[in-house]
Amino acid sequence: MSNNRLSRISLTLLLFGCAPWAGTQAPSAPRNPLPRGPMQAKIKAACTHCHNASRITEQHLTRKQWSGELEKMDGLGAVIPEADREQFLNYLTKNLGPENSQSKSAPKKSASGAN
Repeated sequence: MSNNRLSRISLTLLLFGCAPWAGTQAPSAPRNPLPRGPMQAKIKAACTHCHNASRITEQHLTRKQWSGELEKMDGLGAVIPEADREQFLNYLTKNLGPENSQSKSAPKKSASGAN
């Protein structure tokens, strides 16, 4: 009987030991993957450690707004190499700018074109 009791205790400890991992899951597959392009892999590497690609692709920001997001994410620990910053902005603005949104509430491009 002591073997049976030991087995129950071991199973209980195993289950409680695994409990912290039971609630953690890999992020679900993004509904909207990052658009293809020369910076896709670097954007994915820098941004998807904390959230999935849909969090990025669902935003349609101006260049100025994307710049602010990059600064904010850099401050939160994202690795955004200074040498790639301009290319990050080009990729994000081209692929995920306001003109790429299907929503009417997306930010409008300024008349001067300077965003």
